[in-house]
Amino acid sequence: MNIFEEIPWFQFKLIPSISKLPLTEQIQKYNIYMADLHHRRAVWDAMVHQGKGTSIQVIGVLLQEDLFDLLQEDGSQILITGLA
Repeated sequence: MNIFEEIPWFQFKLIPSISKLPLTEQIQKYNIYMADLHHRRAVWDAMVHQGKGTSIQVIGVLLQEDLFDLLQEDGSQILITGLA
C-alpha cells in the first residue's frame, strides 16, 4: 500500500474506532485525516522536487489568536504555502 493512498469515506467510516462515533464526529475525523494527508503529500512533493527549481511548499497552518487551527467549513486546516 502506498503511504499516501487515500482511504475512501466508505472504508474510513467502517474503522472500528470511527464507526462507534456519531456521524458528525466521523465526518470531522475524516476531514482532519484528509487535511493531514494533503499536508503530508505536499511536504513529500516539496522534498522530492527540492533543488529542481522553484516549487510550492507548505510552511504552516493558519492559526486563530488562541493558537487553535483556523478551519475551513469542511473542518480542514488552511495551509500556508510559499515558494521554495
